Amino acid sequence: MKKRIYIVLCLSAMLIMSGCGKFGDINDNPNLPQNPDTRFLYIGAVRQALPTFYINDLWDAWTLFFPQYVSEKNNIQFTNFGVLVFNTSNYYTCAIRNLELIMTLNADQQQKNQPYVIAMGDGDNQIAVARTLRAYIYMHLTDALGMLPYSKANQGDMGNFQPVYDSQEYIYADLNKELEESWEMFDESKPLDSDYEILYNGDIAKWKKFNASVRMQMAIKLFKVAPETGKKNFAKAYNQGFIRDNADILSYKYLNEESNQNPMYSNIVIEGRRDYWPSSTIVEMMKSYNDPRLKAYFTQAKTGGYAGITFGLFREQSADIDANTISYWNENFYRQDAPAVLITPSVMLLAAAEAAERGWIDASAKELYSEAITASLEQHNVGSEAKDYLSTAKVLYNEKGTQAYRLEQIGMQKWFASFFQDGFEAWADYRRLGVPALKVGSSAAVTQIPRRRIYDVEDYETNRDNYEFAIKEQGPDLPTTRVWWDVQP
Repeated sequence: MKKRIYIVLCLSAMLIMSGCGKFGDINDNPNLPQNPDTRFLYIGAVRQALPTFYINDLWDAWTLFFPQYVSEKNNIQFTNFGVLVFNTSNYYTCAIRNLELIMTLNADQQQKNQPYVIAMGDGDNQIAVARTLRAYIYMHLTDALGMLPYSKANQGDMGNFQPVYDSQEYIYADLNKELEESWEMFDESKPLDSDYEILYNGDIAKWKKFNASVRMQMAIKLFKVAPETGKKNFAKAYNQGFIRDNADILSYKYLNEESNQNPMYSNIVIEGRRDYWPSSTIVEMMKSYNDPRLKAYFTQAKTGGYAGITFGLFREQSADIDANTISYWNENFYRQDAPAVLITPSVMLLAAAEAAERGWIDASAKELYSEAITASLEQHNVGSEAKDYLSTAKVLYNEKGTQAYRLEQIGMQKWFASFFQDGFEAWADYRRLGVPALKVGSSAAVTQIPRRRIYDVEDYETNRDNYEFAIKEQGPDLPTTRVWWDVQP
């Protein structure tokens, strides 16, 4: 653990030093390290990208606003949906570029003999990890925006400073191919260095489950636009094995160290701020289900009981609310080392239950549904209440009802289970299923929950022609424009 902390602390310094050069050979590029170390390239990619799917930024936790888990009280900046641009440049220049460099270094047989490459472990496993992680990042970017630079991205060193915007249909197809090929590359007999592979401690079997889970996440989104492709891709990934046990949860692990601590801890404990509060949308819905996770997610208000703040109020409306009457987050979410949870068995099992309900896999939707809810309650230490909860009227899987009703049951449980996890996916589930029936607040700058985010000027100002082509093909650069898989009912 000490070694890992040291690595994290030194990463920023290493990246800074890599841009500094000695006045030696004038043909050396001072901005490119002569001996890039795949261990640090990997850590840099993970640190830059993965936590942002949980909380995108300390001041703009939009991934938790869009599915309406979080409200604002005193400083209304984001729950009115006034900030809709999504800048992707850091994902390309740091995380994706780092991962592609790992792939390049390991693909070159000569480079495999270099200590700064082989120190991470087996070359094929490094490539498979990098391809899997890159696909996971790209899935999030295209789900947020739709068309974006992909096939020709990050080719500035080859003189291509204006990459084309690929369609989401093309990106999804290629990402699935990348993931299937990388799954085949994995060799479980050759673990990666556990001190540097900070997601699964070098365990390749768990990486294969992560890989299959991402394919399942993509495939389930195709049920309207390309159901046969979705069915084929989902079934293959499901049968290869996915994240089904809480021991395999994908999370970014924060530390009890200032240099790598949970951002909510920084906001709440260190800075003494309370910018974000529980949304009454989820608090009231969980109360109506008598959901035992309520106490795992929130504290009771000082005046007693559980209550949230109405989502999307005007500042003058929310500022007058007595904080003593409102619940707060369970401390487990803002400990200094509280992890950024990204993929859990509960959400994957609920995706599988949906697939079974649609006839995509040969499995019992009811059994997968029950297994999923039990896994979620166990994850939050209320597993002893699973049996009673599963037997309540709203939760009991209604095999005699309509399929639409059962899919709504699955969608509701997925929304509950996704709380404070990967908000991109929770937002995608809302767009796919319309569950729950979320509405914008009174202060909203839009009339509905956005279907996508908007391209940032920094991403397209030097690539205007390709940007114009994208919005001509996809639709206006507006939050009401739907991405490819988000088909109008």
